[in-house]
Amino acid sequence: MHVQQVSVRGEDFIGLLGTATDAYAVLSSNFPETEALGVPIVKTRLYGTNLIGLFCVGNSNGLLLPYFISDDEIEELKKSLGEEIEIGRLMDKCTAIGNLIACNDHAAIVSPLISETKTIKKVLGVKVVQRRISGHDEVGACCVATNRGFLVHPDAEDELKKISKIFKVNGLVGSVNFGFPFVKSGLIANSNGYLAGSRTTGIELGRIDEALGFL
Repeated sequence: MHVQQVSVRGEDFIGLLGTATDAYAVLSSNFPETEALGVPIVKTRLYGTNLIGLFCVGNSNGLLLPYFISDDEIEELKKSLGEEIEIGRLMDKCTAIGNLIACNDHAAIVSPLISETKTIKKVLGVKVVQRRISGHDEVGACCVATNRGFLVHPDAEDELKKISKIFKVNGLVGSVNFGFPFVKSGLIANSNGYLAGSRTTGIELGRIDEALGFL
């Protein structure tokens, strides 16, 4: 199965607890076992928390972390992910970078709140486009992009063509967890499959399937 609905100790906003790419996934240490993503999974904690999806973002080329992540934590990630995945610190005052960057292997949409973009280009190895999505600075919270498609905030209907051009894949608007519009909070996805919060409805799952290219 390419889809699994998940609750982590009663928490349906699982997107705060992990991130996935076509090369690897990094999930919180208390995340249940899953095969839906079809890639090697690293389970860990960052800065003493399980908020992996809040504090990091990545693609098949690399993984970005906020400046306060320790050398020891980075070394552990390097050992787990392998030398081919570049890991970098984003030296920016904004630290919830999972909510501020949406990316796939083609491009990254970066919040205007982030001033340091050179590291993003270097680590992720993609073109960087700074813009809002549906009027929100939290572009990472508004959009989940893979190499097959993207799901974006319901208010971004008029922006689908622009976002599609950036990520070089088609996508749709949608929601998670019974109508929540900030889709990253309840979704962890790559080209192989996705994990959705357990409150995500059947209609929402169908929309996600279509948006991410599984239909």
